[in-house]
Amino acid sequence: MKKLLSKVPNWLRIVLVVVLVTIGANILSRFTNPSAHAGANDCLSRDGDIGPYKNSCEKPINARYCFRSAGLQKTCGVVELAPGETMSDLREEADAARETHDFNRTTVHACALPYVPQDVPSTNNSARIVDGCRKPRD
Repeated sequence: MKKLLSKVPNWLRIVLVVVLVTIGANILSRFTNPSAHAGANDCLSRDGDIGPYKNSCEKPINARYCFRSAGLQKTCGVVELAPGETMSDLREEADAARETHDFNRTTVHACALPYVPQDVPSTNNSARIVDGCRKPRD
């Protein structure tokens, strides 16, 4: 084994160690923090970037829509979408949100079941809140 390793150049050893550590960290993270890997935004699709969102994956997802103001006000709702199911056009939900506050944008975030979309602390800065996934409360 020593003879084999002595034939491998040092730069290749360093590259292999970095690759193995990166892959190992990703696998370990999937076991220790699965909710961080539950994002399913790629499952949300729209025809020509207009109209309601559709679940384009072969698995059910939870999708959260939020109507956000320029400040901190927001009104959110979560819907479960089966494969191929389309979300409502959110007109009624938007009208109800307008009664509470003026909003200037709508955001949509999805998570694989059983995880639920919610605001969570960022992995880079715990003071910053971002769209993420969490385990459902029992």
